[in-house]
Amino acid sequence: MIINYKRNGIANSKAPLLITIAVVLFIALFLGAVNHYKNKTLNLAYENNIIRLQDAITAMDATWSDYFHSPLFSEKKLTDYSLRPGKFLQEIVGVSQYCGNSNGDCFAKKYKYENGQPYTPKFEGACAKLKNGPSICMLPQIKDENIKGIIDVTGTDGPNVYGKDLRTFEIKARIRNYSPEDDENVQSVNVVNGPY
Repeated sequence: MIINYKRNGIANSKAPLLITIAVVLFIALFLGAVNHYKNKTLNLAYENNIIRLQDAITAMDATWSDYFHSPLFSEKKLTDYSLRPGKFLQEIVGVSQYCGNSNGDCFAKKYKYENGQPYTPKFEGACAKLKNGPSICMLPQIKDENIKGIIDVTGTDGPNVYGKDLRTFEIKARIRNYSPEDDENVQSVNVVNGPY
């Protein structure tokens, strides 16, 4: 009888330890699942916003008879992006706040890398806060270069981490198969490939 009492005493002293280990493992698994869900949500938001930009380019094609005279194309690097691509963002995509050639109040004030080190984004081009919440700065297609930009899918809200909510993007450039001076008076273009 004494032996059974000692065994029960040992078993009873291990029970709190086993419960503590189980709780810690459950919390770790739960936090891992939450982090995975947040990352997946940010990835989907990024992909959806790029698709939205591509759809807006397609919608712009219906409005402008010539992509190479549209607000998304420039023969040279610009100092003012209010017309190219600012006009595209304001009239085709839709913005709740336009910040012009600087990030202004459209983006968070500070960003960091995933390891916690400070990150200073390069904001270039027309900057705006889109109606659906994200913040964006984008450059038009300059000659044969891709349309480039930076987007924060959560706008000014956190986590403000490069690679999570703040990401860069490129949309494939369109190539014209003629010289610009060949038919400037004719507003039609034979496009070899599209942005997607």
